[in-house]
Parts: sequence; C-alpha cells; structure tokens
Amino acid sequence: MSSHDPEDPSMADAPREGEGGNGWHAPGESWPASGVGSRPVATVRKEPAPKRAFASLGFLLDAGRRRKTGRFALWFLVIALALGGVGLLTYPLVTDIWAHRIQNRLDKQFASPAEKQLFLHPVEGSPLTRLIIPKLHIDIIVVEGISGNALRAGAGHYPGTALPGASSGNIAIAGHRTGFGEPFRHIEKLSKGDDVSLVTPFGTYLYKVIGPFDGHGNPWITGPEDWGVVGPTPTASLTLTSCDPPHTSLNRLIVRLVLVGKKA
Repeated sequence: MSSHDPEDPSMADAPREGEGGNGWHAPGESWPASGVGSRPVATVRKEPAPKRAFASLGFLLDAGRRRKTGRFALWFLVIALALGGVGLLTYPLVTDIWAHRIQNRLDKQFASPAEKQLFLHPVEGSPLTRLIIPKLHIDIIVVEGISGNALRAGAGHYPGTALPGASSGNIAIAGHRTGFGEPFRHIEKLSKGDDVSLVTPFGTYLYKVIGPFDGHGNPWITGPEDWGVVGPTPTASLTLTSCDPPHTSLNRLIVRLVLVGKKA
C-alpha cells in the first residue's frame, strides 16, 4: 500500500521501475535523454485561458445596465403620467382663477367714461361688450380679439365682424368651453327663442336664438376652417362659436341669433 494520501488526486500510486505497461520501460529499453529513471514527459499544448468568465461578466453588466435603464424609463413614465394627471385636474381651476381676475379688471374698465370712445375703436384685449345669457347664468365681459391671449378673459369678439348693436351684419363671438371660466360650456343647450343680451356704452341689445336654417339645426357643428359662419349676414345677427367636443379643437359648435330689440 502506498504511503501517500489516497484522496490527493495528484499523488496516485504507480508501478515500480521494471514493471511493464502503463508507459513504463522494461529492463533493457533505453530512456529518453532526460536520464535513467526519469518518467517520460508528454508534450501538453497550452490552451488559451477561457473567456467564458469574462463574457459572463460582460453579460451580467449589460443586463444590469438594461435593468437600470428599464427602471429609469418606468419611473420616468410614472412621474410623467402623474404630472399629466395633476395638470389635467388643476388646469381648469388655475385658468378659472386667472379669468376671474381678468374679468374683475375688465368690469372696472367697462364702467369708465372712456369706454364709449374705446368701443368705437377697439384694440385687442380691450373690453367691448357685456354678454348676458340668462338660461345659462352667464354674465361676462367680451374683449376684442380671438388670440390665445385675448381669450384668457373667457370670450372674444372676432375682429372685422359687426360691432355689438349694429343694425346689420354679423357679430361673432368666440368663447371657451373648458378653462378660463368656460362661459360657453353649455351653449349647445340654447334653443329657439332663448334670449341673449349685449350691453354696450350706447345701450343694451336683445337677441334671440333662431330655429334650424339652411338645411341644418341650430346649434350645429362645423369644421374649424368654415369661416363662412362668421361672415356677413343680410340681417342683424349674433353668432356664438366654441370648440367641440370639449377639451379639443376638432370642430366648432355654432349658435345663430338675430337682433330683436334695444333697451335704452
């Protein structure tokens, strides 16, 4: 029995000198130049170190980066959605407060003695007329202009259309259905015979909603490029316009009225 540790894989028992087989030389056979009694050494080709460990490490690093990127993208999406939701919820409130402050300022301007002169020569953003719609509980100052800045007041007069109270032509007024006080939120509820008043420095003018005409109802919906609805009319008319559906600008909701009288 060998005196070596049997569990040591580098120290296995081997035949003694003179025993044949297993690569050992019998007596009389010559040994390699390495000398008598030395064991022949096999030539071992050295293999390059495996790269699998490095490849695995690179894969793990890439996977880690992908996971981090994925988590970042997910958090970014969650935060963006949260901010968008907050924006949708607060937009009407913030713009309503803004429009309310503008209306308070316009009320004071509208009551000033200089308003008569300003009415005849309006500039964008100046108070032009007070719009009153009893059925919808609307009482607001309409400014001159329909730019985004002008419409922050809630409603604006289309430049180039007739002035409130004109005995002929078409007065056109645009108003918000969402945000900025949303004065035209429910103008689709107006129907034939409903009253609308325009108050000016020269008097109060009464208009009534007419019934269906020209093959369509009243109110009706048209495209955003249909400028004909605010064009001249043969009779003294008032046209109210707003976006449809609410929260979009896909179409326009239109209501047509005619002048029926004047109050001093």
